[in-house]
Amino acid sequence: MSDINLKMRPGATGQPKDAKSAMEQRPCKNGKTEVPKSRRNNLLAIFLLTVFSVAGSATSALAQKKTVYVVPETAKIYYNGHEVATGSYEIKFGKKEDFVMLKFEAPGYITRSVKLFKNNPKNTIAYELFVDEAMLNSVGASEGRDLANKYFPVTCKKGMTEDVVWKRLMNIAVTNFENVEVRDKSAGWIKTAWVNTSFMYQIVRTRLEIQLQFTGEDELSYRVRITSEIADKDCGINDQCFIKYDRILKKYDEVISELQTSLGSNF
Repeated sequence: MSDINLKMRPGATGQPKDAKSAMEQRPCKNGKTEVPKSRRNNLLAIFLLTVFSVAGSATSALAQKKTVYVVPETAKIYYNGHEVATGSYEIKFGKKEDFVMLKFEAPGYITRSVKLFKNNPKNTIAYELFVDEAMLNSVGASEGRDLANKYFPVTCKKGMTEDVVWKRLMNIAVTNFENVEVRDKSAGWIKTAWVNTSFMYQIVRTRLEIQLQFTGEDELSYRVRITSEIADKDCGINDQCFIKYDRILKKYDEVISELQTSLGSNF
């Protein structure tokens, strides 16, 4: 038997080029091609990724619903301007809605407005209302004292001279408001500077204005106004932060009583 010398490339094993591929896809006894274990693992991984992806999409869809809770539970909830619930409410975002506007109100608490975005990662959101300290320390229509930002007349007692009345008016203004911006005796006009009163979350500013009324009768008569405005403390004390406040702080309500007892009045 003659020797046959086979010339092989360096590193060659002598195995046919497609031998490994043929081994990986060897036929089974039933004639079907058997899938190797490594490939089965890959197929399983792809299947699991698909399942989790679908589950993630479902979770994302569920996130379009969010539930809000408000403290106190008696707070009214307004959704895009409409009252919808008390204490809690489930928000259902529309396909084209990126956010909704919510407002919460409760007696004795500061009204709160918020913008709730669809992409908020939380499905349950709680909001807390803060006690309205300004209201607790003021009087208004509900207490029978609807005088804020309104002129009311003060008719002086008969026999009081203009000089005496002027001194008493100035004394009331300086005692309660300290700084007086306008003091024009000839015109009978007094206007104080603003006085700021700070609370935890609010600022109330108040001023007094008195003007002589020309009634044509033989008596002195003035019109008086206590101006009251309120602002969120976070905004600051710039004029644009303040809005009209329909209540008067209790400490300035005493000014009205002082005008009554010192000068006399018809209101």
